[in-house]
Amino acid sequence: MNEQESETPRPECFGVLEKVFPRSRQGMREVQEQCWNCGERVECLRTAASGQGQRTLAEDRASRDSAVLGGVAGFLNRWSRLKSEAKKDRR
Repeated sequence: MNEQESETPRPECFGVLEKVFPRSRQGMREVQEQCWNCGERVECLRTAASGQGQRTLAEDRASRDSAVLGGVAGFLNRWSRLKSEAKKDRR
């Protein structure tokens, strides 16, 4: 980290998935309008999408995929994807 980064405080919403990348009414995640003008936008979204946010996004993706298949096939696909994500977390 350089001097300039340590002097400028980050916004309190920095890296908070539900604040910077919440679900819309249609259930899809969208970047907040006020984030587009923020100089920290890219790093903020990367931070939000890593860690616990990464798991949340993986669960969202698995849910969307299982909704397309539905039934037992959808359940098994979602279960398999979440199991793979859990293995990645353990490494």
